[in-house]
Amino acid sequence: MTSLAQAVLDSLPAHTAVLDGAGRVQTANQAWERFVVGHPNDPWRPPMGENWFEALAGAGTDDTTRALAGARSVAAGGARAYRQDYPWTSPDGEQLWFALRVASLGGELGDELGGLVVSHTDISSRKRAETQLAHQALHDPLTGLPNRTLFLDRLAVALARLERRSGRVAVLFLDLDRFKQVNDSFGHDVGDALLRAVAGRFRGLLRPQDTSARFGGDEFTVLCEDLDGPQEALDIANRIGRGLAQPFTLEEHEMFLTASIGVALADGSDVRPEALLRDADAAMYRAKQHGKDRAVLFDADMRASAVHRLSLATALHHALERHELRLVYQPVVELASGRVTGTEALVRWQHPERGLLLPADWLDLAEDIGLLVSIGAWVLREACATATSWPVGMTVSVNLSAQELAQPDLADRVREVLDDTGLAAERLCLELTERAFVTDPIAAVHNVERAGRLGVQAAIDHFGTGAWSLAYLKRLPVAALKVDGSFVAGLGAAAESEGEGEGDQVTIVQAAISLAHALGLQAVAEGVETAGQLAQLRALGCDAAQGYALGRPGPAECLTRNGLAGYT
Repeated sequence: MTSLAQAVLDSLPAHTAVLDGAGRVQTANQAWERFVVGHPNDPWRPPMGENWFEALAGAGTDDTTRALAGARSVAAGGARAYRQDYPWTSPDGEQLWFALRVASLGGELGDELGGLVVSHTDISSRKRAETQLAHQALHDPLTGLPNRTLFLDRLAVALARLERRSGRVAVLFLDLDRFKQVNDSFGHDVGDALLRAVAGRFRGLLRPQDTSARFGGDEFTVLCEDLDGPQEALDIANRIGRGLAQPFTLEEHEMFLTASIGVALADGSDVRPEALLRDADAAMYRAKQHGKDRAVLFDADMRASAVHRLSLATALHHALERHELRLVYQPVVELASGRVTGTEALVRWQHPERGLLLPADWLDLAEDIGLLVSIGAWVLREACATATSWPVGMTVSVNLSAQELAQPDLADRVREVLDDTGLAAERLCLELTERAFVTDPIAAVHNVERAGRLGVQAAIDHFGTGAWSLAYLKRLPVAALKVDGSFVAGLGAAAESEGEGEGDQVTIVQAAISLAHALGLQAVAEGVETAGQLAQLRALGCDAAQGYALGRPGPAECLTRNGLAGYT
């Protein structure tokens, strides 16, 4: 080979050699020769004069056997070139990758130069990048657990195995109870750290053959194979539940978690992965409904319930556009005078097939599918528009959900509704629950304060059922505390006739009324259903009340037709 040709060969970074037609190494570049010095027995790069074909044949691995067949095909004229990627392990254990390329020289440079050129290019960086991208595509970036795609793939393989062996496959669907409170209280960084800690704890709670995955948010799934039956699956689920209930310590914070777990089993390969996952999700939802912190096994009734829930969700998506929502108004009566001073707007759904549905039948569903804010906006606008026809000074109360109170533009939307409808701001009262302030306290306080600056009133709904901070009550522009009906139910002669002691209930209601007055607020009793309850509330100094004893919820036209005084 000429000095120019050798110089060109030496300039190549790849390990490159020229072979004759029989496979002997005739010449090589410096990169090839340096490698030979460091690794004299490597079959991929034999020294000068040795036969490359024979070196590959002697190694006898799958990679060298495949490379030998490809190279001989090129040498025989069956192909102009051959390419193959192969792994290579260094003496110190480092895993590298090389791209082998064998090309025919033909007669282009003269037969004396040989028939083949062989090169080995280090592609380790590219392979590592490909591996990382493949891992990212199939794994959750936060926890490193398999993601939905990989989980469903492994579940499909597990179900296919059921054709060849006995046993059962189970899917566990986990949702961490009240995880949002962690994010709201400590921030998302701590929440993310907790999710990573949960993923790490799975390793000690599962069998080696089980697969855990993160589906997103605070939802996880587990795939279990070779189970004897439902009890073994429930045992695994309960073990996970007990393990997650042990305290987590993060950034000097001790945290306690529980999980609602749904379990679904398959004993045949005719089950689709998505269907089994759906069943486990339905069982998890049932665990939530029954108080959380438990494992529930899926049954056929849950499938019917899930189908019903899906049908209801679909119909609810169209309820607003089809004008199926209705507002009814329950009067709020001043107890000293018997005068109706306001109403509370309550939403109903006139379902096209099931008739009039109360909020308890569908409001949680609206929250789950992200419609609660839209429905709340409609309620606010409809209630304000209706109240403009009532006597001056009469208020209308509208309940705000936690989702609505967390919206950054809530006060702006309230001002827009007041401007559009012409309702005076002081005639609108926003009813708030403690949950709204637990979910996002900063946003809630900010929105209520901004609404207060517009002149809008606020009332604390269901007071006594939570643990309201007095700091909130002093800071917020609150006009009234509404004593929850569960306490009012224990008042009056009706409770005594049923043999129930009312002393504790009287004490609680009296305390709530006294607190309201001490803070300069009105005390309003909810759920008043008997004359005895009404009389005792008057005796306790309660300012106002609402309930069936004073007036049932009705449409706006009933208020107008009967006259507001008719409710007293």
